[in-house]
Amino acid sequence: MAERIKADNDTWQATLEASRTGSGRHLVFFCVSNAQRPWRVVRLDADELASPEQLEALSNDELRSLFERSESMNVSPS
Repeated sequence: MAERIKADNDTWQATLEASRTGSGRHLVFFCVSNAQRPWRVVRLDADELASPEQLEALSNDELRSLFERSESMNVSPS
């Protein structure tokens, strides 16, 4: 179970967005070790992480890979 990871010298909690759109959903990373850090978000494909149980089942490496795809909430997507 890997809902928390260490990355960028901080600890991050991953939360799957409750609502689902036709094109997928979002995974939000909240920094639990430093309240000054902005949230990070990754847009998931429609077939990625369909449930919170799938998020809980991710390995640290899989969660870190999603974190690496994420972008800061205060930055426009590229």
